[in-house]
Amino acid sequence: MPENNTIDFDRALAAAEFVCPACRDSNLKARVLRVDAMSLYRCGQCASLIYDPFPSIDYTAHTSPLGIRNYVEMSASIDTVARNILRVVPDGSIGRILDIGCGFGFALDAVRTIAGWEAMGFEPSQYGGSGRDQLGLDIIRDFAPLNPNPHCLYNVVHCSEVIEHIHDPAAFLAILTSYLSEDGVIVLTTPNPERINPTTARSTLLALLSPGAHTILFSDEALTRLFEEAGLTFVAVDKSADSTLFYASRRPIEFQTAEGWQGKILFYLKAALSRAQPGSSLAVGLRYRLFRAAIDHGMYEIAEQSFDPILADARPRVDDISSLTQFAGRWPLCIAASTYYRGMLLLIHRGDYMDAAEHLHAAHLLCAKKIEIDPATAGVEADLVWRAKYHEALSLENSGQHRKAMSALDAIDGRRLAEVPQDLEAGIAELRKTIEASQPVLNAASASFFRNLHN
Repeated sequence: MPENNTIDFDRALAAAEFVCPACRDSNLKARVLRVDAMSLYRCGQCASLIYDPFPSIDYTAHTSPLGIRNYVEMSASIDTVARNILRVVPDGSIGRILDIGCGFGFALDAVRTIAGWEAMGFEPSQYGGSGRDQLGLDIIRDFAPLNPNPHCLYNVVHCSEVIEHIHDPAAFLAILTSYLSEDGVIVLTTPNPERINPTTARSTLLALLSPGAHTILFSDEALTRLFEEAGLTFVAVDKSADSTLFYASRRPIEFQTAEGWQGKILFYLKAALSRAQPGSSLAVGLRYRLFRAAIDHGMYEIAEQSFDPILADARPRVDDISSLTQFAGRWPLCIAASTYYRGMLLLIHRGDYMDAAEHLHAAHLLCAKKIEIDPATAGVEADLVWRAKYHEALSLENSGQHRKAMSALDAIDGRRLAEVPQDLEAGIAELRKTIEASQPVLNAASASFFRNLHN
């Protein structure tokens, strides 16, 4: 992906005429935006967003060692992907899962570990080889063909953030369905085109747009129609996140309750960490996710046990960092987020306000630096950069440092780096009033507020 992408939402009413690959409509399509030299258009028939011309990319040579590190240590959403799949995996069942475009293979490893299912994946990029070797998975480093063996079918076919890269979606869905058992379920995610608007944070926009890699951002109506044309008439859609989640099957889909999924994810992270080579990038990434998940769910003793000093830097030097390579040479790529969570553990669990303030200030600096040098991969940091500053102010106020706490809040008003999350606005206003009245604040409601931030 080109660096320093300039996103320009179109006001010139430019248009182009081409056939929509999602619905085959051939009418003129209005341009929505330009990213550097690339143009994104909206289909007036199905509301999908399409790049024209399509980008060309060699996925067999795609990625780099640094890209794999970033994915393994930071960006792979293991808990979300595993939860999406486990919703259609009954407890105690015997089954098989195929992941097409499986990346490093975390989803396969999680389902294999949690449910005991047989797992296999296709991945043409270097992610597949790395995951195969480090996780011990059956990953074929190639594009998935039509199933050559109609007797070898799978209960779940998973495909996360892949179809938006495909030029012929109908042919691709034919491949997915060729591996699906009669009562099996396809679990698929793809960027939600409704999030492509000027109010979306730039880092999120860049991830959704991925100029030079993505081809089509499907509306839920368009992809539902394509599923139905492929014979999958039962489709469920969840648009609660930046990517739309689809479940598609030939038969009614039976969803499992979400009860207990946190424990299953923690079980997987602990098991995977025990198998990882100590000190490896994989071990660092798994430890960070275990540490974060334990704090998010109020399991502070597990968080204390899983913490390692490599996950936090309370006094980072960032002024000499100007590239992601330099950043990665100094810290794990999860360092901004893991330092933030270390600060929250000190604040909420230990009540060590001064140490918490130091870590949260450091987390703000690290988030800001990551956003500056690589905004396209800094979605988590863009969400945390002002949360860190707010909780720094909260920690300072509770240590009696009223002026410093107000100064931290004043920095949030600058909003240079990213938009302040809406769920933080009320807390900022309340804390400002408290500081002005010079009243300490930290109660059960504050702890509950943090635990619910990422749920």
